[in-house]
Amino acid sequence: AGQRLGARHAGGTPARTRLVLDPSLGTLAAATALAAFVTGFLRGSVGGGVGLALTPVLSLVLPAQSALGLTGLMLNLADPFILRHYWRQWNARQLRLILPTALVGILIGVWLISGMPDHRLRKVIGAVALVLALLQLLFMRARIRVGHHWGVGSGVGALTGIASAVANSGGTIMGPYLAGLGLSNAAVVATGAGALFTSNCLKVVSYWSIGFLTWRMVWLSLLASPLLYFGSWLGWRLNAYLPRRWFALALIAISVAGSIKLLLG
Repeated sequence: AGQRLGARHAGGTPARTRLVLDPSLGTLAAATALAAFVTGFLRGSVGGGVGLALTPVLSLVLPAQSALGLTGLMLNLADPFILRHYWRQWNARQLRLILPTALVGILIGVWLISGMPDHRLRKVIGAVALVLALLQLLFMRARIRVGHHWGVGSGVGALTGIASAVANSGGTIMGPYLAGLGLSNAAVVATGAGALFTSNCLKVVSYWSIGFLTWRMVWLSLLASPLLYFGSWLGWRLNAYLPRRWFALALIAISVAGSIKLLLG
């Protein structure tokens, strides 16, 4: 019998979520291998769009709780590679503005989804991912200029945390905001990676506390890490040859298709 998700809760209190059976070992292993390679490849090639495309797709074959936990863990394993290449190139002021509220947003988002049954959580993931995919499409068509007031950065941080917890898609909100500040490409990537890596650590711990992650998922993810690293290397090598705009549009299309399937399923 599979392990049950949702049996734990922070502080030892009863979990608010309904018990959901963990997927079979074969299904989980295949999904983990796919998630590892795709996460590494997208991180190494285009840098973003991982959670936006991967979470809805994995939710089609895994319980929604497992899809969130697995994608969040893979993103956390991949982030150190990004930080290593962009170390100390971040914008310190924006990190100070975004990070505290992003952590609060993570806690709010996890609290909102921790009590949801699987069928409802699938709908929420589908709806959030669909809205964020359409926003991403809008951002691609028009460069967004944003103000430098501290309240804007703090608000973006909170929204980033909530989107990250609910659909692993915080970068969809943070990326256009940082680009709209006029930061260099390196500063955008470094600042986003720094904020997301720190907040993702809290998210993974929170997912564990409410049963979205199990030991079996953790061990399978570690065993699949060579695929993550190979995907990162391959994406890095192909970075200069990929038609970035069309590739981004393909990721949005995948996200939209997966989201609609979740909403209609």
